[in-house]
Amino acid sequence: MKTRKRPYLRSGQILIMAVMTMMLMVACTKEVPESVSVQQTAAKLSAGEAGNASEMQPPTRESLRTAFHSEEQSHHQVKQEVEPPAGESNHDPIQAVLNMYEALQANDSASYFRHADIPSVRMSPAMLKVLFEEAGKREVRPERFKLFDKEGLDRESRQLLSLTYGSQAEVVLEELSQGDHNLWFVTAFPDGLKVVEQSTIYPGAYELGREATMEELIAIEIQHTAEDRTFLAAKAKQPVWSPVQTVSLLYQAAQAEDAETFYAISGGDEGYFSGQYVRDMVEFTEWMRAFESVQHISIESVPQENLAGSYREEYNKSFGDAWRFIVAWDPKDEAGYQGTYWIMAPGEDGIRYVVKQTLTANLESFFR
Repeated sequence: MKTRKRPYLRSGQILIMAVMTMMLMVACTKEVPESVSVQQTAAKLSAGEAGNASEMQPPTRESLRTAFHSEEQSHHQVKQEVEPPAGESNHDPIQAVLNMYEALQANDSASYFRHADIPSVRMSPAMLKVLFEEAGKREVRPERFKLFDKEGLDRESRQLLSLTYGSQAEVVLEELSQGDHNLWFVTAFPDGLKVVEQSTIYPGAYELGREATMEELIAIEIQHTAEDRTFLAAKAKQPVWSPVQTVSLLYQAAQAEDAETFYAISGGDEGYFSGQYVRDMVEFTEWMRAFESVQHISIESVPQENLAGSYREEYNKSFGDAWRFIVAWDPKDEAGYQGTYWIMAPGEDGIRYVVKQTLTANLESFFR
């Protein structure tokens, strides 16, 4: 498989365009590191020292919310429940991009990963270093950013946008010089909005002619970025979305009543909801109506050692040893263990997590 050279990249482009292109090239030509040291540091600072899980007492509900640390070692994400610092917007896509820029210009890796999770950057510490260096040379002008109306896209492109970045994904346009634009893809997770991809378009790209509309250019670029992410996942031999992120996207789709995306992200015919029955999503749609946004619920990855031994044995037999136990807690149930667990495991292609089992119940019996 060969990397595709996009027709629109040209010499003299603004530095950040070259940087983002280089990230994909590096990821596709080198073995992807198994760990990202800056994110490990951020995760440790966020989570703290947990102690030996085998020595833990049976947890109370409050301890579950504060002591379960993500075990997604391939992603090393900042803990999902981290609150944004005072004054930072958690709901404005444009502000999310500006916050990311601010973190880059401050050379603050922990803040960067709170506002962005671009897979090619996450998988290569060297690329993050380059981003820091280049961002320090740029003047960011907020007036050059605007939210693109994705309803102007054709149905196929809107659906691909949802499948690639989530049903609530937004596209932020950053005006560059000579009519060029950066595209920043932003979507919601429990810890706020995150920038999840970047690309660049310019008038006349893709042999569409200089009179091509912004909608036409963005539609083709959505297709290209989707292909790039699939290629990167295959090269890295790991999904670009973590289990927690995948579950978050399922709740996004349910809230938007986007059954097609819900079914596809859950694993299609390979997943727990094979058959694509309309009723499969109803429970989660109703649940999300009560909470308005995935940002208002807590979604956590529970280490396997925190589960009762009988359940671990059962899941090992059924799903192998790569399964992950994800819990979405009911925010209204402060006194108990009410929530929904999701058993996630790598799909047959190895480049995505799929739903193997899910249950909404009192989950106390599942924990040690």
